[in-house]
Amino acid sequence: MNTILYVEDHPPAQLLMRAIIAEMPDATLLIAGSGMEARRLANEHHPALYIVDLDLPDGDGVSLAADLRKLHAAPALLVSAYAEAVSEQNLTSNITAYLAKPLDPDDVETAIRRALARSA
Repeated sequence: MNTILYVEDHPPAQLLMRAIIAEMPDATLLIAGSGMEARRLANEHHPALYIVDLDLPDGDGVSLAADLRKLHAAPALLVSAYAEAVSEQNLTSNITAYLAKPLDPDDVETAIRRALARSA
């Protein structure tokens, strides 16, 4: 079973991710609404994958992804409605892939499976 930690503060986006992961029998989802909560959950559960929103109430997703990967090495996907904010540097140094909002369930599942396969 692959544990996925999704860091997102907007309840509608959380609900969508729950629905996507519910269709993946080999995955379980943890949701954090802030960077502080994400760090706690990462320490407790050692996720196989991080999915992090770029714009969080207590920091930016790129920095958080780097911090989470230091706590427990795992691939990280960045989610954002702000495509222009995602630089090639961010994708190569901290982020495995970028997902644009609004999220397409098929694209999310494909990105998750690819990230998990690369880290296996």
